[in-house]
Amino acid sequence: MLISLSYPLSSSTPFYDGLQKPRIDPLYQLSKGDVCNSSYFTTSNHCGTHVDAPNHFNPSGRKIADFSPEELVFDDVREYRLPLAPSELIEARHFDALGSSYEPCKALILRSGYGIYRTKNPHAYVHDNPGFSRSGAERLMEQLPNLKALLVDFPSISATRHEAEGAEAHRVFLGCQGYGERTILLAEDCAIPDPLPGIERLFLVPWFVEGLDSAPCTIWAETSK
Repeated sequence: MLISLSYPLSSSTPFYDGLQKPRIDPLYQLSKGDVCNSSYFTTSNHCGTHVDAPNHFNPSGRKIADFSPEELVFDDVREYRLPLAPSELIEARHFDALGSSYEPCKALILRSGYGIYRTKNPHAYVHDNPGFSRSGAERLMEQLPNLKALLVDFPSISATRHEAEGAEAHRVFLGCQGYGERTILLAEDCAIPDPLPGIERLFLVPWFVEGLDSAPCTIWAETSK
Protein backbone atom coordinates (compact mmCIF):
# COMPACT_ATOMS: atom_id res chain seq x y z
CA MET A 1 0.00 0.00 0.00
CA LEU A 2 1.22 3.51 -0.82
CA ILE A 3 0.49 6.61 1.25
CA SER A 4 1.39 10.23 0.55
CA LEU A 5 3.59 12.27 2.89
CA SER A 6 3.30 15.46 0.83
CA TYR A 7 0.75 18.23 0.36
CA PRO A 8 -0.58 19.34 -3.03
CA LEU A 9 0.45 22.85 -4.04
CA SER A 10 -2.30 25.45 -4.28
CA SER A 11 -2.92 29.18 -3.96
CA SER A 12 -3.74 28.55 -0.28
CA THR A 13 -0.45 26.82 0.56
CA PRO A 14 0.98 28.59 3.62
CA PHE A 15 3.93 30.80 2.66
CA TYR A 16 5.82 33.79 4.00
CA ASP A 17 4.31 37.27 4.05
CA GLY A 18 5.40 39.37 1.11
CA LEU A 19 6.23 36.38 -1.11
CA GLN A 20 4.02 35.22 -3.93
CA LYS A 21 2.03 32.04 -3.38
CA PRO A 22 1.58 29.48 -6.16
CA ARG A 23 -0.42 30.90 -9.06
CA ILE A 24 -2.16 29.36 -12.05
CA ASP A 25 -2.63 31.53 -15.16
CA PRO A 26 -4.81 29.87 -17.81
CA LEU A 27 -3.30 29.80 -21.30
CA TYR A 28 -5.99 27.77 -23.10
CA GLN A 29 -9.43 26.88 -21.72
CA LEU A 30 -12.00 24.43 -23.01
CA SER A 31 -14.70 26.59 -21.41
CA LYS A 32 -13.69 29.43 -23.77
CA GLY A 33 -13.72 27.28 -26.88
CA ASP A 34 -10.01 26.40 -26.96
CA VAL A 35 -8.94 22.93 -28.08
CA CYS A 36 -7.60 21.98 -24.64
CA ASN A 37 -6.87 23.19 -21.12
CA SER A 38 -3.35 24.49 -20.50
CA SER A 39 -1.87 26.91 -17.99
CA TYR A 40 1.26 28.61 -16.79
CA PHE A 41 2.10 27.64 -13.22
CA THR A 42 4.28 29.91 -11.05
CA THR A 43 5.70 29.01 -7.65
CA SER A 44 8.74 29.35 -5.43
CA ASN A 45 10.82 26.20 -5.38
CA HIS A 46 10.71 26.36 -1.56
CA CYS A 47 6.92 26.64 -1.17
CA GLY A 48 4.89 23.69 0.08
CA THR A 49 6.34 20.22 0.37
CA HIS A 50 9.80 20.49 -1.15
CA VAL A 51 13.29 19.07 -0.85
CA ASP A 52 16.45 21.07 -0.18
CA ALA A 53 19.45 19.76 -2.10
CA PRO A 54 23.01 20.76 -1.10
CA ASN A 55 23.22 23.67 -3.55
CA HIS A 56 20.54 25.51 -1.54
CA PHE A 57 23.31 26.71 0.81
CA ASN A 58 26.43 25.08 -0.61
CA PRO A 59 27.78 26.81 -3.78
CA SER A 60 29.71 23.68 -4.74
CA GLY A 61 26.93 21.30 -3.73
CA ARG A 62 24.76 19.17 -5.97
CA LYS A 63 21.58 20.62 -7.43
CA ILE A 64 18.32 18.73 -7.38
CA ALA A 65 18.56 17.43 -10.96
CA ASP A 66 21.99 15.93 -10.16
CA PHE A 67 20.40 13.14 -8.10
CA SER A 68 19.63 9.76 -9.64
CA PRO A 69 16.35 7.94 -8.94
CA GLU A 70 18.24 5.30 -6.96
CA GLU A 71 19.39 7.97 -4.51
CA LEU A 72 15.81 8.99 -3.81
CA VAL A 73 14.51 5.63 -2.59
CA PHE A 74 15.10 4.76 1.08
CA ASP A 75 14.63 1.35 2.64
CA ASP A 76 15.37 1.95 6.32
CA VAL A 77 12.90 4.59 7.47
CA ARG A 78 12.36 5.53 11.10
CA GLU A 79 10.02 7.91 12.91
CA TYR A 80 11.19 10.07 15.82
CA ARG A 81 8.60 11.85 17.93
CA LEU A 82 9.84 15.18 19.22
CA PRO A 83 7.02 17.48 20.44
CA LEU A 84 8.04 21.10 19.88
CA ALA A 85 6.59 24.46 20.87
CA PRO A 86 6.26 27.43 18.50
CA SER A 87 9.67 28.89 17.60
CA GLU A 88 11.47 26.27 19.70
CA LEU A 89 15.04 25.50 18.66
CA ILE A 90 16.05 21.87 18.30
CA GLU A 91 19.23 21.42 20.33
CA ALA A 92 21.64 18.51 20.73
CA ARG A 93 19.85 17.39 23.90
CA HIS A 94 16.68 16.70 21.94
CA PHE A 95 18.34 13.62 20.47
CA ASP A 96 19.46 12.04 23.74
CA ALA A 97 16.72 9.45 23.26
CA LEU A 98 18.07 8.36 19.87
CA GLY A 99 19.52 4.98 20.76
CA SER A 100 21.79 2.69 18.79
CA SER A 101 18.76 1.06 17.15
CA TYR A 102 18.45 4.18 14.98
CA GLU A 103 22.00 3.95 13.57
CA PRO A 104 21.03 2.08 10.35
CA CYS A 105 18.39 4.73 9.59
CA LYS A 106 18.59 6.18 6.07
CA ALA A 107 15.49 8.40 6.20
CA LEU A 108 14.27 9.94 9.45
CA ILE A 109 10.72 11.27 9.81
CA LEU A 110 10.77 13.88 12.56
CA ARG A 111 7.30 14.35 14.02
CA SER A 112 7.04 17.55 16.06
CA GLY A 113 3.25 17.81 16.06
CA TYR A 114 3.55 21.32 14.64
CA GLY A 115 1.83 20.26 11.45
CA ILE A 116 -1.57 20.89 13.05
CA TYR A 117 -0.94 24.62 12.63
CA ARG A 118 -0.87 24.29 8.85
CA THR A 119 -4.67 24.45 8.73
CA LYS A 120 -5.35 25.71 12.24
CA ASN A 121 -3.23 28.86 11.90
CA PRO A 122 -1.33 29.07 8.57
CA HIS A 123 0.34 32.39 9.50
CA ALA A 124 1.77 30.90 12.71
CA TYR A 125 2.78 27.79 10.78
CA VAL A 126 5.28 29.72 8.66
CA HIS A 127 6.24 32.54 11.03
CA ASP A 128 6.45 30.76 14.41
CA ASN A 129 7.70 27.35 13.34
CA PRO A 130 10.25 25.36 15.31
CA GLY A 131 13.58 24.61 13.68
CA PHE A 132 17.12 23.34 14.10
CA SER A 133 20.07 24.94 15.82
CA ARG A 134 23.57 24.12 14.62
CA SER A 135 24.15 21.90 17.66
CA GLY A 136 20.98 19.95 16.94
CA ALA A 137 21.99 19.39 13.33
CA GLU A 138 25.49 18.30 14.30
CA ARG A 139 24.20 15.85 16.92
CA LEU A 140 21.77 14.26 14.48
CA MET A 141 24.48 13.82 11.86
CA GLU A 142 26.80 12.28 14.45
CA GLN A 143 24.23 9.83 15.81
CA LEU A 144 22.87 8.72 12.43
CA PRO A 145 25.93 7.97 10.26
CA ASN A 146 23.81 6.38 7.51
CA LEU A 147 21.23 9.14 7.26
CA LYS A 148 20.44 10.27 3.69
CA ALA A 149 17.18 12.20 4.14
CA LEU A 150 15.34 14.08 6.88
CA LEU A 151 11.59 14.79 6.73
CA VAL A 152 9.95 17.38 9.00
CA ASP A 153 6.34 18.45 9.62
CA PHE A 154 7.12 22.18 9.64
CA PRO A 155 7.86 24.50 6.71
CA SER A 156 11.63 24.85 7.05
CA ILE A 157 14.64 23.47 8.91
CA SER A 158 15.11 27.12 9.92
CA ALA A 159 12.88 28.53 12.63
CA THR A 160 11.68 31.83 11.16
CA ARG A 161 12.41 33.70 14.39
CA HIS A 162 15.91 32.15 14.65
CA GLU A 163 17.10 32.68 11.10
CA ALA A 164 20.83 32.73 11.86
CA GLU A 165 20.71 29.42 13.74
CA GLY A 166 18.62 27.93 10.96
CA ALA A 167 21.15 28.97 8.34
CA GLU A 168 23.90 27.31 10.37
CA ALA A 169 21.84 24.11 10.61
CA HIS A 170 21.29 24.10 6.85
CA ARG A 171 25.05 24.45 6.32
CA VAL A 172 25.68 21.42 8.53
CA PHE A 173 23.11 19.24 6.76
CA LEU A 174 24.11 20.40 3.27
CA GLY A 175 27.87 19.91 3.64
CA CYS A 176 29.11 23.48 3.37
CA GLN A 177 32.86 24.06 3.62
CA GLY A 178 33.96 23.95 7.25
CA TYR A 179 30.80 22.13 8.38
CA GLY A 180 31.50 18.56 7.31
CA GLU A 181 31.63 16.53 4.11
CA ARG A 182 28.41 14.52 4.43
CA THR A 183 25.19 15.82 2.96
CA ILE A 184 21.57 14.80 3.40
CA LEU A 185 18.38 15.81 1.64
CA LEU A 186 15.93 17.94 3.63
CA ALA A 187 12.23 17.41 2.94
CA GLU A 188 10.24 20.25 4.51
CA ASP A 189 6.51 20.85 5.02
CA CYS A 190 5.73 17.13 4.98
CA ALA A 191 2.30 15.62 5.69
CA ILE A 192 2.83 13.00 8.40
CA PRO A 193 -0.25 10.97 9.39
CA ASP A 194 -0.76 9.91 12.99
CA PRO A 195 -0.39 7.07 13.55
CA LEU A 196 2.20 6.46 10.87
CA PRO A 197 2.06 2.89 9.48
CA GLY A 198 5.25 0.87 9.29
CA ILE A 199 7.19 1.98 6.21
CA GLU A 200 9.12 -0.47 4.06
CA ARG A 201 10.34 2.03 1.47
CA LEU A 202 10.11 5.76 0.96
CA PHE A 203 10.13 7.45 -2.47
CA LEU A 204 11.16 11.10 -2.65
CA VAL A 205 10.19 12.44 -6.10
CA PRO A 206 11.27 16.03 -6.83
CA TRP A 207 10.73 18.11 -9.93
CA PHE A 208 13.92 17.66 -11.97
CA VAL A 209 14.63 21.18 -13.18
CA GLU A 210 18.10 21.81 -14.58
CA GLY A 211 19.96 24.55 -12.72
CA LEU A 212 17.58 24.65 -9.75
CA ASP A 213 19.03 24.27 -6.24
CA SER A 214 15.97 22.53 -4.77
CA ALA A 215 12.43 21.67 -5.86
CA PRO A 216 8.85 20.90 -4.86
CA CYS A 217 8.41 17.18 -4.44
CA THR A 218 5.96 14.36 -3.95
CA ILE A 219 6.73 11.81 -1.25
CA TRP A 220 5.24 8.33 -1.25
CA ALA A 221 5.74 5.68 1.39
CA GLU A 222 5.22 1.98 0.82
CA THR A 223 3.72 0.57 3.99
CA SER A 224 3.68 -2.95 5.37
CA LYS A 225 -0.16 -3.05 5.38
